[in-house]
Amino acid sequence: MVNIQLEAFGEIFESESAKSRFLNRNYKCPFDERIEMCEKPNRGELRYGNCSARVGDYKRIICPRRFYERNYKVLNDVKNFIWGEERRARAYDELRLQIRTSSGDSFNYGTIDWILVLEDEDFDFIGVEVQADSTTSTGKFKTGIEDLLSGQLKTNYGFGLNTLASFKGFIPQFIFKGQLFDDWKKPYVAIMQDELWEIFVSKFRIRYRKIRDYTTQTFLFFIYKLEYNSERGKYELILDNVYSSRWIDILFAFAVEEELLLDYSQIKEIIKRKMERYSPILRL
Repeated sequence: MVNIQLEAFGEIFESESAKSRFLNRNYKCPFDERIEMCEKPNRGELRYGNCSARVGDYKRIICPRRFYERNYKVLNDVKNFIWGEERRARAYDELRLQIRTSSGDSFNYGTIDWILVLEDEDFDFIGVEVQADSTTSTGKFKTGIEDLLSGQLKTNYGFGLNTLASFKGFIPQFIFKGQLFDDWKKPYVAIMQDELWEIFVSKFRIRYRKIRDYTTQTFLFFIYKLEYNSERGKYELILDNVYSSRWIDILFAFAVEEELLLDYSQIKEIIKRKMERYSPILRL
């Protein structure tokens, strides 16, 4: 099984361009102009630049900034699909939804990755969230980089995908903030990769439909493929499909799993192992 970094700072990981990046400590993110250098990891001098990873047959985007290629084209895709190419809009990042209640308490709904606002007289807006996958054993990326630079690159570095953890963070937040957009009747968009979407819809009971033209839908999923462009020698994002759903369907998707990963016999074994290894804190 192949477990290896797929891209480094937008370059093919095994390429001379990627090696040059590491050797010259050129850690600038090629996709997101808002940051000076790659933030992964957020400690030490070395930056991994791990935009994506190959795990078995999967090519998975593991950094949300990877979606911002070609000057944040995904945001243009959203604007064009919902409002059309002729209308102009402004994009603002990280809109915090914090309010103060009548009793004086502060309540925070969280932060929206992007808010798109029309530039004409008709005030209108779109909320956008960007969802990537995550990995386990991320320190293995450092080993791969060291082997790349020493000419001893292997094919398996022992990290894995942590997809369920990605969903665990994404779905509750999307539901929590989504209830606001459902009430406002404004579009709320999630951008994700096709591989992640396929797992999402197979793992959870979610009703959705493919749409070609926007009408009044609130919950939209813009799904992208990560494909290799042989002329450029790089991977690039291709908009594959747009799907719509409803807030209540997404709520059920989180409440009811299609196939539970932990059944009764398994939880019994986990509890028994706990009992065998540890003494109880107290007896009641």
